[in-house]
Order: sequence, then structure tokens, then C-alpha cells
Amino acid sequence: MGQTSWQDYLKLLRGLSKTLKELTQLEQEKNAAASAGNLAGVEACMKREQVMSLSLRGYDQKRDAMLADLGMSGIPLRGLEDRCPEEFRLETKKVAEELRQQYELFQTASRAARSTLECNLRVIEKMQAVQAGDSAQAEERRKAHQTDFRA
Repeated sequence: MGQTSWQDYLKLLRGLSKTLKELTQLEQEKNAAASAGNLAGVEACMKREQVMSLSLRGYDQKRDAMLADLGMSGIPLRGLEDRCPEEFRLETKKVAEELRQQYELFQTASRAARSTLECNLRVIEKMQAVQAGDSAQAEERRKAHQTDFRA
């Protein structure tokens, strides 16, 4: 990866915090959509969630590569402060704490959304069946009204 500076690594962690914050907001939107029975809203949130999960995977790969470049492979977030350069100790502590807090907020929002989805799953499935039935009925009506010119 080349020479990674500690500042580059902290910048990556800040970006990860920002992405987790966005993902937390998305989970809250999904929870609201599920609570309202808004199937289209839930589906839109889930699609955006898939895109963001790819972004998280990219952050994880970059983080691993940067830690390896810094000679700190396998060091957990809580261990960074003890192993970082002295001049970055306070900043590292702040960035690591912010990331931990964002992760906790995301976990809370994710559990709430999952719980709401599980509670409303039967309602959502019923809505899907009705929508599918409406589409099938509309297709049948359209076919019934078509004239067969081959006769």
C-alpha cells in the first residue's frame, strides 16, 4: 500500500464513523417505513443498505491494509491509543471513541429496525400478496378485453 501515515489512518476512521452515522440514519428510516407499513420505503432502504454494506467492506479492507502498513495488524480499536505515536494520542482517543459511539448507535438502530420488521413481517407479506394479486387480476382483465384478430 505504500507508506501510510497515522493521520491517513485517523482520516479513514473518521470516514468510517461518518458512514456508520449515515447507516444509522438509514436504519431509522427503515424502522419508520416498517412501522408505517410502507413496503416500498422498506425496500428502498434495504437497497441503499446493500450499497452501504459494500462501502463498509471497502473500509474494512483499507483499514486492514493500513494497519499492516503501520505494523499493527490485528490490533483492535481499543488498543490503538496505547500503540499510536505519542503526538496523536489525544486525537486517536477522540476518533476511536467517536467510532465506538457511532457503532453503538448503529447497533441500537439496527436492532430496533429488525424488531419492527419482524413484528410487521406478516402485515408486509400480506400487502405483497395483495399487490401481486392486484397485478395478476389486472393482467387477467387486460387479456380478457383483448380481441384475438387471428380468428
